[in-house]
This record gives sequence, C-alpha cells and structure tokens, in this order.
Amino acid sequence: MKAIIPVAGSGSRLHPVTLETPKALVPVAGKPVLEYLLDQVTGMGIRDVVLVISPSGDAIRRYVDRRDDLEARYVVQREPLGIGHAVHLCADLVDDEPLLVLLGDVIYLSDFAFLAGEPSGNAIGVKRVSGDLSRYGLVEIEDGRITRLVEKPDHPASDLAIAGIYCFSSPRPLMEGLATLVRSGRRTRNEYQLTDALQWMVERDEHLVPFEVDDLYDCGTPDRLLEANRRLLDLNGGRCDIPGSVIIPPVDIASDARVHRSVIGPHVAISSRASVACTVVRDATIGSHARVENCDLRGSIVTPHAVLADTVRRVSVGRGGLGSPHSPHSPDGPHSPDGPHSPDGVEGARCEVFV
Repeated sequence: MKAIIPVAGSGSRLHPVTLETPKALVPVAGKPVLEYLLDQVTGMGIRDVVLVISPSGDAIRRYVDRRDDLEARYVVQREPLGIGHAVHLCADLVDDEPLLVLLGDVIYLSDFAFLAGEPSGNAIGVKRVSGDLSRYGLVEIEDGRITRLVEKPDHPASDLAIAGIYCFSSPRPLMEGLATLVRSGRRTRNEYQLTDALQWMVERDEHLVPFEVDDLYDCGTPDRLLEANRRLLDLNGGRCDIPGSVIIPPVDIASDARVHRSVIGPHVAISSRASVACTVVRDATIGSHARVENCDLRGSIVTPHAVLADTVRRVSVGRGGLGSPHSPHSPDGPHSPDGPHSPDGVEGARCEVFV
C-alpha cells in the first residue's frame, strides 16, 4: 500500500501563523501536524509515501527526509487548484496496489490498521457532525453503501462529513475520475475537488463504503488547532517540575526548552529550544526557537522563531507587525463561520511585538 498526503496548501485560514511556517509543520501538543500523519502511516506498515508540496515546500522536504522509516517522494503543485488536483498530479507515481490518501491538516488517533490489509473495495472515512453542515463535504448512504457525495452543499441532506481519509483497493478509477475533471476544467468553488471525483466513481457504479472515524482533530483554523492542542494534551500531556517556575499540567515541554520564573499551563506545549521567561502562559503552543519574555498569553499560537516581549494577552500580528488588543469591530474580529480569520492570541511568524 502507498500513501498520498497533500500538504501544498498555503494555510490562509491560519494566517499569520503560516506566513513562514508551512501549515503541516505547525506544532500541536509538541509535534508538527505532519509528524502525527507520518507516524500513522508508518504504524500501518506503509513506507512508500508521496507528499504533494508547494514550490516553497523545501522545509517540509527537509523535515520528512530526516526519517529513515519511510521512502518519501515529492510532487510539486505549482498552482493552488485543490486537493483533487494535488492527488491527480501523483497519477504517475502510483500503480495498481492499494492507496491511502490522508489530508495534511487533520490529526487522526483512530487505529486504521484494518485498512492496511487487502481491501476488497474503496472505503471513505466519515464523522457525524452538527451545526452548520454546509461547511463540510457530506456523504449520503443507503444499505451501507455511499450513494452520493457533495462538497459543502447549500442544502445538506446528511450529517455525515467526509473525514479526510480515503482508502482505495486500486487507484485507477479515482485517477480516471480526477483526470476527467481536469481535462474538462470542471471545478467546484474554483478548485478540483476530490469529492467530485468520488461522485464520478459512484455514478459509474464503483463500490464505496463508509467507515466511522472517532478521534479526529481538524487543525485548519487557529481555534481548531488550539482545541486539538488541548485535547491531545489531555490525552498525552504530562507534568514536570522546573525550579523557580510553576507548572500546571497537562503540558508538553521539550527537554531542551528553557523556562525561567514563569507560570506555565494548563494546556501549554513548548517546543525544542524555545525560551520562556517571566511569563504567564496557558492554552497555547510555543514553537521551536521562539523567545517569549515578560508576557501574559492565553489562547495563543507562537510560531517557530517568533520573538515576543511585553505582550499582554490578546494580540494578533503578522510578520513584522505591531500587536494591539483586539476590538470586536476590527477587520480581524469575529465574522466568519469558521471563527475569526486571525483570532485573539495568534502570534505572527518571526515578528517582534512591543505593546
């Protein structure tokens, strides 16, 4: 079995976090999102992985190439034309053996070992959802078989969302469907959708069955990323003692991170070689090599190499920006169905903040 992981997206919904850090390398509970995915596929016995990266994806290539438990190949998606287009670009790198496709901004904790056997058909991961159903790609099921797939429908007829994990006994029908979409220029919301290719398969009587995914953490927006951080720390976080500081579990603090005269936690992950001094921080992730001094932070994502000083609680800044407290009437205030575009507490990449 091979795996395809598309990680070329710009992560615009995570700006300014992703201005310099690829979305797949944003840390959650002490590890980049991509590392969870690679651990998932290698745990299934899959060594052959194709990653679809952007032209600026060298950081992802360097990160993955450090691993010796997989054979990674790379495809460059030069235009942001959607997940379907990204998978289509991999057609020449897959043969007729089973294929697993995983979206690059979702963390899965479910055991998918059963997918690594000899699949007799095509299986699509689904999760029951509530709220604004028009935000999701949805499936309709009859007699245990998927009969319809629709990407973000205006009039939802199901509450079963596509979970972003797909298994195919043979990739040929999928690749044929994607090639048909690309040749005809058929896009949905200006992108080639994997969902449309799956619907093409259904209409040609390809057998697609659902399987339920329970432990799934979507990291595509800042608020969802922080929720994933909280949930994963609740599951896997620990406690530690650091002289001169107060540590409130659950936390994940790298062994080579430096913490001095601070209050850390709960739900804080501090990555390798980060430095935190004279700071109160809770419900946050602090990236590698970041430096935080004299701050009071909550609900924050501090990206790798960011420098924060004298910052109090709620600021959202981009690269080279100047932080200021949020106003509910500001352009970055709450306004979209997925939450604010740059919500309270998202700190920018490689920026200095003085408030």
